[in-house]
Amino acid sequence: MKSFSQAITVFILFYIIFVGIMYVLQRKLLYYPWKARPSLGNLKGVYSEVQTQTEDQLTLTHWYAKRGRPYVVIFHGNAGNIEGRGYKFKFLVDQGYSVLLVSYRGYGGNLGQPTEKDLISDSSLALEWLLRKEGISSKEVILLGESLGSGVAVALAAKYPVKGLIFDGAYSSISDVGQSVYPLLPVRWLLKDTWNSKDRIQKVQSPILFIHSKRDKVIPFRFAARLFEAAHEPKKHIWLEQTDHNDNLQTETVRNSIVKFIQSLWK
Repeated sequence: MKSFSQAITVFILFYIIFVGIMYVLQRKLLYYPWKARPSLGNLKGVYSEVQTQTEDQLTLTHWYAKRGRPYVVIFHGNAGNIEGRGYKFKFLVDQGYSVLLVSYRGYGGNLGQPTEKDLISDSSLALEWLLRKEGISSKEVILLGESLGSGVAVALAAKYPVKGLIFDGAYSSISDVGQSVYPLLPVRWLLKDTWNSKDRIQKVQSPILFIHSKRDKVIPFRFAARLFEAAHEPKKHIWLEQTDHNDNLQTETVRNSIVKFIQSLWK
C-alpha cells in the first residue's frame, strides 16, 4: 500500500512538472516561424516589399501585389513565412486582384515574438496601411485566413466591415484544438493565446467561404464545422474528402471556387 501511495505521489509530481514545462513552452509549440527573410526570387515583379510599424515600434515587412479591385489581404498559418504563400496565392494576382501578404512579428526576418494580441494588433495596422495607401474603405477588402491566420481574419472582420472572408483550415478556437491534441492536460486553463474565433465570429456580418478537409490531421474537421455553425449567413462551405491540412488550395477546382466567390461579391 505504501509503495502504491509513493507511486501515485511520484506520478502527480511528474505530471505537475510536465504541465509546468508545457505552460512555459506553449508559444513555441503554437508558433513555428521561419525566421529567414523571404526572397522574392522569381516573384520579383509580382510582389514588392512594403513595411508597417507596430505599436511597440517594430518594423514589419510584407509583400504587396498592386493590381486592381478587389483587394485581398492574406494572413498565413503558424508555420513558415510569406515566401511560400507568394506562390500559393499568385493565382489571385493573376486574376487581376491586388494582394497583400501580411507577415507577422518573429516571422520572415521580422523582430519580436508572436502572441495573439500582437498578431491581431500588427495585422490591423497592416490593413489600415492598405486602406490609407489606396484610399479605400474596408468594404472593398476581402480577408483570407489560412489555418492560424483564420483567427486573425475573424478578429479583424469583427472590427472592420469587410466585403467578405475566406477561411482555409479554420477552427472554433485554439483551446478546442489544443485540448484535442493533449486530452490529459488542462489546456483551457493554461492557454495564453486562446484564439476564440467562435465567439468573435458572432460580430461578423460579412459573407464567408469555408474551405476544410474532412481528413485534416492538424485541425480536425469538427472544429471547422463548429465555427461554420456559429457564423451568420450568408455563408458557404467547401468540404473536401481527399486533401489534408496544407493541400486544399492545390486543386484547381478549389482555386476556381475561391475566384467565383470573390466575383460573386463584386457584382
